[in-house]
Amino acid sequence: MYKYRLLEKSLKEYLDTFKVVAIVGPKFCGKTTLSERFANSSIFLTPLNKNDFKTMLQLNKNEFLSPPYPKLIDEWQLIPEIWDVIRHEVDHMDGRGFFVLTGSSAANLDETAHSGAGRISRLTLRPMSLYETGASSGAISLKTLFSKVAITYKKSNLTVADYAKWIIKGGWPESIDDTEQQSIRRMQSYIDALVKEDINKVTSKKYNENRTRKILESLARYTASETTNRKILSDLSAIETATAENTLLDYLDVLNKLYIIEDLKSWNPNLRSKTVIRSTAARFFVDPSIGATMLKLTSSKLLKDFETFGLFFEALVIRDLRIYAEVLGGEVYRYKDKSGLEIDAIIQLDDARWAALEVKMGSHLFDEAAEKLKNFANKIDLNKMEAPSFLAIISATEYAYQREDGIYVIPIGMLKD
Repeated sequence: MYKYRLLEKSLKEYLDTFKVVAIVGPKFCGKTTLSERFANSSIFLTPLNKNDFKTMLQLNKNEFLSPPYPKLIDEWQLIPEIWDVIRHEVDHMDGRGFFVLTGSSAANLDETAHSGAGRISRLTLRPMSLYETGASSGAISLKTLFSKVAITYKKSNLTVADYAKWIIKGGWPESIDDTEQQSIRRMQSYIDALVKEDINKVTSKKYNENRTRKILESLARYTASETTNRKILSDLSAIETATAENTLLDYLDVLNKLYIIEDLKSWNPNLRSKTVIRSTAARFFVDPSIGATMLKLTSSKLLKDFETFGLFFEALVIRDLRIYAEVLGGEVYRYKDKSGLEIDAIIQLDDARWAALEVKMGSHLFDEAAEKLKNFANKIDLNKMEAPSFLAIISATEYAYQREDGIYVIPIGMLKD
């Protein structure tokens, strides 16, 4: 049964604006299912039929590109020249919303002769947020918070045990109704396919399975942290004598192109003082279930190890904030400066409005988090940029409310776009 995806709003808007929309994201996040809801005709490419369709494209291009539109071309990267053919074709077509292209690898975007700028626009679909799965009540809207409408005292329906379960299950559409054990089995199969097959389809290079697994395991251990490549190389020394940093960078690049990892970039605001801002990105998977599977975690293990639980809870929050923010035309960043002040998430919208958020599971950490948020807000040069639309602590606790200092406490299980 199809569940509503927040990206539907963006896809509709993009089809009304651009001639072609390319939807990218990891395998099995729902790109094809989402696109089919907007398509009036479709071509589904597979390794078995790609040669037939490649012949059609060469000998009968008009049939391949024929209406009705929008026309979905699924897994277009199996025939990379499709990008340039479509880009050239739509140059001579009046109107918008002709094609939807879906793909699970960014590698072929590097091989296209033209970017498609102005004609082809890209949207990233991630695994589902808690709101999309139905776990979050959606009682608190990020859009409303940016409009500075105060929230009232509300109770969340999710418990700490629920968050542990959703970290393990992830936001994969096929796993929503699975048991936890079924989800674990599904993710193990997903990772097996990734390290044995998918990673070797991205470029002409061949990637070692054991090395790939060790890198994924190391990234899982450093989830939500700003670990260096040197630490990952140190982990790799357990299976091989030495790995060049360029080799590691090559593996990280291909995992990025498969939309498996997605680092959180640093935010550079205008500050009152000349504080040095650190630019090291924080490490995240596109979905926390990937890292959880690499570390063989279960919900019961998380409930016995709150240090690990806290890191993966932050990963869950960052995934959801990215989904909600992008629907509003925004992006999520991280902040850390030389003084040691660190803010877990900064959401900045296209219109320059922004908010700062700390991620804390328990209420015993709220006062410390609130002080960090206030100290950070005081560093901003208000002559050069706006004051924050709001400051908030995203939690795993039961209640949403506004503290006396004006800072919101919001359970992630109540948030939506």
